[in-house]
Amino acid sequence: MEIRNSALAFAGGVVAAHGLPAAHPFWPYILLAGTAALACRRLRIAALVSVGLGWGAWAAVDAVTQRVSAACQEAVVTGQVVDLPALLQTNDQASQRLGQRFVLVPQQASCELPGPVRLTWFEGPSVRGGELWRLRVRLKPPRSVANWHGFDAEKWFARNGLAATGYVLSGVRLSAGGGIDGWREALRDGHAQAGLVNGGVLGALALGDSAAIPDSAVNLYRRTATMHLLVISGLHVGIVTALGFFLGRWCGLLLGVPAKASGVATALLLAGGYVLLAGAGLSLVRAFAMAAVGMLALVAGRTAAASAVFAYALALVLAVDPMAPLAAGFWLSFGAVGVLLGYFAPRPRPRSWLLSALAAQLVIAVVFLPVTTVVTGLIHPLSIPVNLVAVPVVTMLVVPLALAGTALVATPLGTALLLGADFGVSLVGEVLAFADGVAPLHIADPGWRFPWAVAASLACLLPVSRWAGVALAASTLALLCVPRPASGGGASGAVDVTVLDVGQGTAVLVSTTQRLLVYDTGPAFPTGGDMGTNVLLPTLRARGVRSVDTLVLSHGDIDHVGGASAVLEAFDVATVLAGEPVDGVQAERCLAGMGWRWDGVDFTILSPRQDDERSGNNASCVLLIETATSRVLLAGDIERAVERGLRLPAVDVVLVPHHGSATSSTVDFVAAVRPRFAVVTAAFANRFGHPHPKVVTRYRDVGAHVLTTAESGALRWNSARPLEIRPARCRASPYWRQPARRNDGNGEEAARAALLPCRIPNES
Repeated sequence: MEIRNSALAFAGGVVAAHGLPAAHPFWPYILLAGTAALACRRLRIAALVSVGLGWGAWAAVDAVTQRVSAACQEAVVTGQVVDLPALLQTNDQASQRLGQRFVLVPQQASCELPGPVRLTWFEGPSVRGGELWRLRVRLKPPRSVANWHGFDAEKWFARNGLAATGYVLSGVRLSAGGGIDGWREALRDGHAQAGLVNGGVLGALALGDSAAIPDSAVNLYRRTATMHLLVISGLHVGIVTALGFFLGRWCGLLLGVPAKASGVATALLLAGGYVLLAGAGLSLVRAFAMAAVGMLALVAGRTAAASAVFAYALALVLAVDPMAPLAAGFWLSFGAVGVLLGYFAPRPRPRSWLLSALAAQLVIAVVFLPVTTVVTGLIHPLSIPVNLVAVPVVTMLVVPLALAGTALVATPLGTALLLGADFGVSLVGEVLAFADGVAPLHIADPGWRFPWAVAASLACLLPVSRWAGVALAASTLALLCVPRPASGGGASGAVDVTVLDVGQGTAVLVSTTQRLLVYDTGPAFPTGGDMGTNVLLPTLRARGVRSVDTLVLSHGDIDHVGGASAVLEAFDVATVLAGEPVDGVQAERCLAGMGWRWDGVDFTILSPRQDDERSGNNASCVLLIETATSRVLLAGDIERAVERGLRLPAVDVVLVPHHGSATSSTVDFVAAVRPRFAVVTAAFANRFGHPHPKVVTRYRDVGAHVLTTAESGALRWNSARPLEIRPARCRASPYWRQPARRNDGNGEEAARAALLPCRIPNES
């Protein structure tokens, strides 16, 4: 009991370290204090919490400080490719190869590189895991967009300890691949030669190569709440461990050696090999740690309680990988085991394995409902029956065949086994396609209801009556699914403006009490991704949006209309306006003089005029939004020629034209609008140098507070509080979103940005 509690205390400290709003620089003192306190038996638990806190804080500090300097923009790097490179392909032509993305561990570099770098090589030669390369690269610190909803790439960067991201200019292969990654590449080649229909899914299950799964398959599994089927789970490791134990025990009996020890050794050898082969993901490491603890207890002749094995495995994983809590897989993996322990431990197990499987599926579905809803943003009505069919097929048929086929991939039998596994995946695909006929329920961000939903779902683990359990499950569902009005501008006559962080592009949400306007949809990328899917859709769904009243596409540049198709496919859009024709979008031309009134708020189009034949930037739709007490100007990418022809009032917020380019924001334009807040939409360290220093100076000279999405992330302003604006990056942000303080040319600016208040006041 004491050892179990000690393990949980250490684990709790590590997890708590990642909940701090800053990567604590005092980790050595916390770690030393905890280590010293271990000598006192009465303080053992508190000491282990302190040790865990210091250990986790050290990892957090290391993750955000060991990053490339801003001065290291171009470098020559010699290093080894780790893991399996991902093939980049166009979304509409799967056969068209664009390049590869891979992680390189530097051995030598022309500037300081304190950790792995994630590189993209467009139209380059084939890069394979384990190879040694000398590359000329362009680098930047690992930075991404910061919004209140959607995938947090910076969290992923911190979790994986990346020092930089970038792309390859040229390179030379120094040696062929070897080691585990070279072996995995050879096995992946064997999969490719087998002619598999679902090769990406089988590669993910057998080799941990999840990047090979087509986007269409990922979206299908996500919509049907079966994404976990694409991930190697702890159950798969358990199957390999059990298989190894019985095989080793049988061999031990044949050879006359201790059967138990032989079985344990074989089980751990096979399970460890499988974990390495599949990329050593968190769920695999967790399952292997639990298997190792159980097997060692078996050899020692002791029976370890399930809760003790769970605690030891948790502490072991966090001791080896203190950044694990940043991965969703950590919570899902350990959480699922904890839920099953919490449910079955105080209850007699059903005699039927089918009833046990059904009970386990229902319990996990209910207890994890709040978490999975927040992560995925949806609930599928058929997720439980679909999982009851798909999980046994994948676990008992697909995975064993895939693993055996991979082990024997060089033989005809291996190909036959892989084809059998491929057929199983196709069967699961048919079930999912049928379920996909039922639309999932998109759930708004539950906000304050989330902790109550979690509490209700956890209460289902208590040994209460069946009717009480049903009532608790219904409470969980009600707290998450009861419709609530989409978040709007507040009281009638007020307007809420959110400038999303979409990198080098523009996307703005404008809400009144009952209406919503979307101004531009962010960029699209050559690989088929777009910021409409990545940022706009998660934000709109989290706000409970069911339809869009007006979509305004300022002009046809891809950084403004790249996500338009995603928005039009996902929502009913009543009106679409565009400054110029946009491929694939039916829209009415945006013309000066157009106007409408929503909930006491006036919207007026100022440009382009009917007789204006300009295209590109100067065709941008310029929108003025006015309440009784405030104004907002969304200026698109207009340049000097259009600015001179506009008659503009003073405004509270201006979306700075053309991302702060020197071709826009003339002295007269800035003097006319005199904004409280001048917002620049631009990517971090963008190649255009936006915003131009002269433009920033012009706005500051008229008393404007200049903010960029590159530094502040998404920004939200409400006319009910016109003197303040809220950034996504602020003091309360997680530590991985706050710029690291470095002693380079940008150190002072980075330190200032790291200390932004969560509501920035304009004092002019």
